Amino acid sequence: MDALRQPARRAFYRSRTLRRLVAAVRWPKLRKELPDLAHLTFFSEIADGPVQRDEALLLHGLIRVVRPRTIVEVGFLRGRSALNFLSALDEDGRLYSFDIDPACEARAREAFGSDPRFTFRTRSQADLAPEDIDGRLANFVFLDASHDLALNRATFERLVPLMAPDAILAIHDTGTIPRELLPARHWWLETTAGWIGNEREVEPDERAFVNWLLEDHPEFSQIHLHSGRTLRCGLTFVQRRVSLARSGPADRDAHDHLALTSRRSGYDRPA
Repeated sequence: MDALRQPARRAFYRSRTLRRLVAAVRWPKLRKELPDLAHLTFFSEIADGPVQRDEALLLHGLIRVVRPRTIVEVGFLRGRSALNFLSALDEDGRLYSFDIDPACEARAREAFGSDPRFTFRTRSQADLAPEDIDGRLANFVFLDASHDLALNRATFERLVPLMAPDAILAIHDTGTIPRELLPARHWWLETTAGWIGNEREVEPDERAFVNWLLEDHPEFSQIHLHSGRTLRCGLTFVQRRVSLARSGPADRDAHDHLALTSRRSGYDRPA
């Protein structure tokens, strides 16, 4: 049996076709627990403005990992990001989406009116209030709306009291695009504004907003997910700086004893 296992494992790692066959066989048993990613076929890998396919996949995976109870989305547009979040959200989770465009309300009602986890409100991002999310605390916030520095600053001051202590704020369009990756005759190539050397800011005010956060709110940490190798609008994640809670000395001694016992018993032996 062991003699067959190694070649089979090697073939699985090397062959995409074999992996698809194995997945098809396992699908009936695992389909309820595997993530729903069918909607990603409607996202474009190369997009100018909307969330791109890989960005959507990243956000979907993040929601699956941290399992937020409450998501706040600022900027609805066509509802694709809302669909992405709902596809990843638990059954007891809630998504609150906000936009000032009255047409978004009709689109939201048509697409998600039957989903009790979803609430849409026609509201300016600078007017958000606790009652807009039913007094809940947001665990994840996605900001992709005005792209205006002053409005984003006002929005952040509104969001802070609505966010849980460990909430994650994701800000879209914070990246840059190298000149050589732009399609020929793209309108950016005819302008001088927004260029940093040979790279063009996707949304200058989003980058200014992120820098403002860094200067005026040092209690928040940032991580930028940008790429210079492909067209990416870019994401910046923001979260409060906090030390991770640790157990007391007695608990640490018990943990160390358990780890030592496990090593002696061979339970931590590499697979």
